[in-house]
Amino acid sequence: MRKNHPLASVIVQNYNGREVLEKCLFSLGKVLYPNFEVIVFDAASSDGSVEMIKKEYKKVKLIESHDRVGFAEGNNIAYEHTKGKYIVLLNGDTEVEPDWLSELINFAEKTPQAAVFSSKVLFFDNKKIINSAGGICDMYGFSPLRGTFDKDIGQYDDPVPVFYAHGAAMLIRREVIEKIGFLDEDYFIYHEEFDFCWRAWLAGFEVYFVPQAVVYHKLSQRNSYAPEKRAKRQFLVKKNRISTLIKNHISIPVLLLSLSVNIFISMGEIFYYSFKGDFETPKGTIQAYFWNIKNFKNDWQKRKKIQKLVKVKESYILKRMKIYPVAFDILWGLLTKKYTLPL
Repeated sequence: MRKNHPLASVIVQNYNGREVLEKCLFSLGKVLYPNFEVIVFDAASSDGSVEMIKKEYKKVKLIESHDRVGFAEGNNIAYEHTKGKYIVLLNGDTEVEPDWLSELINFAEKTPQAAVFSSKVLFFDNKKIINSAGGICDMYGFSPLRGTFDKDIGQYDDPVPVFYAHGAAMLIRREVIEKIGFLDEDYFIYHEEFDFCWRAWLAGFEVYFVPQAVVYHKLSQRNSYAPEKRAKRQFLVKKNRISTLIKNHISIPVLLLSLSVNIFISMGEIFYYSFKGDFETPKGTIQAYFWNIKNFKNDWQKRKKIQKLVKVKESYILKRMKIYPVAFDILWGLLTKKYTLPL
């Protein structure tokens, strides 16, 4: 550890993203923080990404996988190769400001009660539009990013507690991972950071948004999906949401209420898509519920382990959630064309 500059381990995942990854690594090369390592986990890319790293970025620690593993598993594998006091998850399709890492770590060092820290993420193609200012959620597991598509006019310039950090650019204390575990590998993708941060809150830690730590995300502001792709995304999002609820809600009555609301909303979505003549997308929702039923025992075993970590009451967690379904806000976003389904 250098004096006053604890080591940070930045994990970047890649799968056939050579062009954006190269620019991400280039931006990391301009980072002003003096003590960090970069670990790239490559999930069996075939586009020359590995060769590019070996040739152009020899100081980067490269971990090659022969399998196409998910976001959660890839980060877990990479974590085993880190040495830092702080673990940073960074998407390969991002570029960072030079002071990004310094801002995160300086804030973390001054905020010992917090475990996880979320960057301000702006859209790369329009740097005045917010991708995320942390994440919010309701008690039913709907967890949209905070501030998405808002124009950045300073309304999110204060560091504040948020329920979860955006996995595109988040910093975590190693000691917290050692205490509560890392990402759930059954998720593959979607909701991993939401689940992890909920677990951190349960263990008595806090999650903060750090607006001075700025990252640019090369993500389309309006994604359109073919029905078969929507079905796959619906499957992953919904099965992970239900698993997150089962594992983390302390109160059984609250858990049952949350599951009931999810079923009700899912039925509405099925009717919505069917009415539009899209019978492919609802398959993802139906498959998700069958998956949750089949894997209920596994989720319940995870729940038992997580509940042993709990240091707070359910009321403490619920105060940090919205009681009315965020799905209503999402519906308004759909009607005003702010969002596109599925979310």
